[in-house]
Amino acid sequence: RNLKESIQDGVSYMGNFLEKLAPLNRGLQPRLYHDSDSLRKLIRKELESLRVKLSPYVDEVHHKVGKHLEDLRYRLQPFTEELLDQVSLKARELRRHLMPSREATAQLLEGADEVQRFVAHYADKIAFHTDQVKDIFQPYADRLVTEIHRNVEELHRHVVPHAQASPEKLNQYIQELSAKLTQNARDLHQKIQRNLEQLKVKLSLYPGSLQQPQAPAEELAREVQRRVEEFRRDTYLQIQDFTRALDQETEEMRLKLS
Repeated sequence: RNLKESIQDGVSYMGNFLEKLAPLNRGLQPRLYHDSDSLRKLIRKELESLRVKLSPYVDEVHHKVGKHLEDLRYRLQPFTEELLDQVSLKARELRRHLMPSREATAQLLEGADEVQRFVAHYADKIAFHTDQVKDIFQPYADRLVTEIHRNVEELHRHVVPHAQASPEKLNQYIQELSAKLTQNARDLHQKIQRNLEQLKVKLSLYPGSLQQPQAPAEELAREVQRRVEEFRRDTYLQIQDFTRALDQETEEMRLKLS
């Protein structure tokens, strides 16, 4: 049985109930409804019977709409997980590339001129590797947006038979969901880019202010560790915020459609 037939059953049932009230209007069996309390009790009883009769079908609608929204979250999950993996991977690569080498360690001990040459070269190195990571994350952002559009369209097709909203309202809700998720994905990408830019700036400025001339390489290594970990942690939190926002948006959609 489909939902339409089930609702029609409910409407027929309500029609039968109204027929029971018809004698009141025709003046028949007046003693059956000798006071308003009796009538209210009868109405409550019949409406409760109607609710019980329809509740399995309403529950079915809620379940189907909820399942399709859960499918949307499930299909986007691999992309956010892959993004988390990439953040960890690129953080490790940045640490490896930006740690001072043995040659750099020796150069930093050879006087002010060599330190200045190192600082200039190191700034170029930081810019190269952070910009490279920026470029790597761009396709992930594009893929995430593409998947959001594709899966929201698929959600639309699946919930049409079950949604209680009108087609116009449903289209509006779907468009709003797509717009919010797309904006969230683009905001996330911008945040990752800003994190990388901040990493580049902080590390580029640091070698010029080394506080321990007797061990500049060790101090720089600690700063690289600290700043790269800061990038990884902040980006992780932002991806988790995106995931929580996805859960919130789909839950709000479930409430609208059920």
